[in-house]
Amino acid sequence: MPRTSRQSVAATPISDLGHDLTAVALQEALGVRVLLIRALGQGGMGRVYLGRDPQLKRFVAVKVLMQSLGTDAEAHARFQREAQAIAAVSHPNVVAIYGIGELPDGTPYFVMQHVSGGSMAERLFAKGPLPIDAAEGILGDVAAALAAAHKRGIVHRDVKPANVLWDEDGERATVTDFGIAAIFSVEGDESELHITASGMTVGSPAYMSPEQLLTEPVTPKSDVYALGLLGYELLTGHGPFQAIKPSDIVAAHLRDTPRRLSELRPDVPPLLEDLLLRCLSKQPEERPTAEEVMLAMTPGAAEALEWPPPGLERARAALWRLVFMPAVGTLFLLFPLLLLVKLGRWGIVEGTLVWPSVLAGLSLLGFAAFARGGLRAYRTGRGLLAGSRLGYGWGTLAEVMSDRRGDTGALIAGTREYGGLSAEERARFRVLRVAEATLVFLAAPAALVAAVIALVLRGGRSGGDGFFVSAVLVTLLTLAACGVLASLFERVRLAKTRRKRTELPRRTNERELAPAWYAAFERSREGQRFGQGPAVNRVAARILVVVGTGTVIFCAMVILMASVITVTGQILNDLVGGSQYAWLTSNAQRSTGGATYRLPADGQTSPIEAGDALLAVAATDKRRRPSPIERQASSDYPHWNRVVPPAAMFPKPKEMLWTTAATLAAGKGLSPEQHTLIERAAAHPARDEFSRASLASALDIYGALLKLPLKQPLHPADYPAVSLWGVREAAESHAARVALDVADKRPADAERHAREIIAIGAMLAETPSVTHNLAGIEIINRGVGSLEAVYVATGRERDARALLDSVVAAHSRQDRFPIQPGLDGLQRAMHNPRFLRGARMEMAVPVLFRSCADPKKLLFGVDESYRSTATYARDSLARFPSEQVFVDGLNGMLSGGTLPSRGAPQGGFFMTMARIVDRVVGGRRFESCASMTPGISSPS
Repeated sequence: MPRTSRQSVAATPISDLGHDLTAVALQEALGVRVLLIRALGQGGMGRVYLGRDPQLKRFVAVKVLMQSLGTDAEAHARFQREAQAIAAVSHPNVVAIYGIGELPDGTPYFVMQHVSGGSMAERLFAKGPLPIDAAEGILGDVAAALAAAHKRGIVHRDVKPANVLWDEDGERATVTDFGIAAIFSVEGDESELHITASGMTVGSPAYMSPEQLLTEPVTPKSDVYALGLLGYELLTGHGPFQAIKPSDIVAAHLRDTPRRLSELRPDVPPLLEDLLLRCLSKQPEERPTAEEVMLAMTPGAAEALEWPPPGLERARAALWRLVFMPAVGTLFLLFPLLLLVKLGRWGIVEGTLVWPSVLAGLSLLGFAAFARGGLRAYRTGRGLLAGSRLGYGWGTLAEVMSDRRGDTGALIAGTREYGGLSAEERARFRVLRVAEATLVFLAAPAALVAAVIALVLRGGRSGGDGFFVSAVLVTLLTLAACGVLASLFERVRLAKTRRKRTELPRRTNERELAPAWYAAFERSREGQRFGQGPAVNRVAARILVVVGTGTVIFCAMVILMASVITVTGQILNDLVGGSQYAWLTSNAQRSTGGATYRLPADGQTSPIEAGDALLAVAATDKRRRPSPIERQASSDYPHWNRVVPPAAMFPKPKEMLWTTAATLAAGKGLSPEQHTLIERAAAHPARDEFSRASLASALDIYGALLKLPLKQPLHPADYPAVSLWGVREAAESHAARVALDVADKRPADAERHAREIIAIGAMLAETPSVTHNLAGIEIINRGVGSLEAVYVATGRERDARALLDSVVAAHSRQDRFPIQPGLDGLQRAMHNPRFLRGARMEMAVPVLFRSCADPKKLLFGVDESYRSTATYARDSLARFPSEQVFVDGLNGMLSGGTLPSRGAPQGGFFMTMARIVDRVVGGRRFESCASMTPGISSPS
């Protein structure tokens, strides 16, 4: 088709086809089989439209004879002959024809393959001469098309750049426009059977052989002459003669000797130059055949094997497509965990939420990648089962799935760049290709499985972290390296001769094509041991796909759970084990001076009796149902409603408590309204229990609460939680009682009641509980404030100053606690006698959370430093059996031997997966750590 004609109508939009009468009639004739999209161009005989086959989901080209030639019998004959010639050749390098038909008025049309890359004429116009290897490939493709046509008795007679199209999808050249093709006898003397009038010249003069210009019978050698002209134009951008005018070009074809190609392009190989000069010989018998040109351009191309086999097109390179998601999953799911396991010894994972946040995000992405890869593997498995139903064996399926380059068919047949290889070398390359794809594909899933196996073998054991990291890295790197090495031999061997061309699959009845393909396969693989492989057992294949995919997904879930529980422990560690303990300890030390003013113990009230009394006081705020391990409350007091005075009744500074202000006001005298309100505030129903508890030397709330001894160790998550808000309210009521004593001129009773408040706070500050310590600090401060107010209100300013000096001096003597303590800091704090005993025991809780926050400790067990911490807390700090029960629970959680109860808070998918991971890793650390939530930080 002339370039000007193509440009004049190219890209005609579909909306304009309504004005094209030919297009309207053509669409009616095609019906639903083809949807016309736009006009592509027109030539001297026909017009071409772009169409879409909706059923096969492919673009097609529809060529229809010009209506102006509707009565021209010779034009009809040429048009039909083009369709017949294309259909007769049926070659990958010839534009395929899909169907023929006629319009209602008898105008013929045919549907053919759409080639999206444009013609060689357009390519030369846009980019100029081609690289030598590209030109050789195109010449080989055109020669292969002409050789196929010549075998079927067809001479093209119009080979030129405009009739050679570039197929971008298949990366190959295709020959079109057989409109003036001639038929000759392949059995006789190759004399031409004309469809034109005798002696008539047909074709493009610039590309005609001398015999065509002299109207002599054309033969296949005439196409070879045009092939030589095409080679010159592809390599130099113009023909072999210096002539410009058409008449001069015709004369040059008849009498001139072509210029040597090396004069026009010095880098052309001598063999290629000699071949093209032979093609341009004036005598047809001196020219090579099209098949000889094909073999010279693409060695071994005489025997072509369709690849991929029919029906397996979608399975080609499936293993390479499956590699990406597992690789991403390994990168995001395993490597952050490996890094934290190895870096945990330097404390990098402590004291920050950055690492757990990164680990959580990457773990989720990694598991999602493995899940996505599993879905792809399942779909691929279904495709392989479909291929097995077509009759293909495991060997063929493996080769198709491993074929990243798309040229295994050429490798089997020994075509293209593989033409110079022996059958043994080609068989070796085929095996290495399958090995390469398989090893690279298995590297990431195998590393995940190796991680879980390493946890099964060495999880919870000392030194297991090194074995874990080594197993993952060795598995991953070994398989990946072996896969790369498997492909290295082929890359080196064919580095200079490789050509990248892909043949598009030809579709027909897939069930019928598999046996036919295998017949060609057996001929092509002659001398090679690697055959089709055993028949595919579809049931076994389905089981293999399901089990393999399920195993990888399960292993990904195990690693994900390890990461999630590690992140949870790190968050708890940051929330519970950092600044909260620093603040708690600092406040506890600041109050120790005032604690020396507590009421002396009477020696008759035991710690358990004091605990029982305070439990009765706490019950006045909110009653709780006892658990099976708890005692029933010994007393039953009514609910207490706290009395809060109006702000104007007792004016005070912002930081002063209202009870302190009331005590100071009582020293000066109270109004009836103030006295009445203080009486109400002091009338707490369990005030006698409060006073009774203050006479003890120590407090054992859990000794009074628990049914000791317990039948089995108690997990920290199951340790009962007791709210002491009722004790705080009772302390406030007791402080109001102090004010009432001052108002009623009972200074001794006022001082005693204030010191009872301090005693309760001091005992609570000594308990191993965060919330109890906080309540104790608050109650101490309230008692100190009330006692100071008693001294001031009764004229004992010297005693008041001594009290304040005691508080300040005690605070100045205490050590400063680090803001973000690490494990070493926590252990030093536990052994520091200057800290309160309760605060020192509390250090065991952040130590516990640090063991859950470190993946090395979580996966492979805690080391001796953690166990010695729990041992010291039990032997040196715990005073009562109830406190020893608490420490034993912490110690059991560190070792993974103590489990939480199977109640509702520990149920659900999360805990179930934690138990599964424990079964894989060994021990019970995951379930134990997973049971700890931000609300379960201590027995409170």
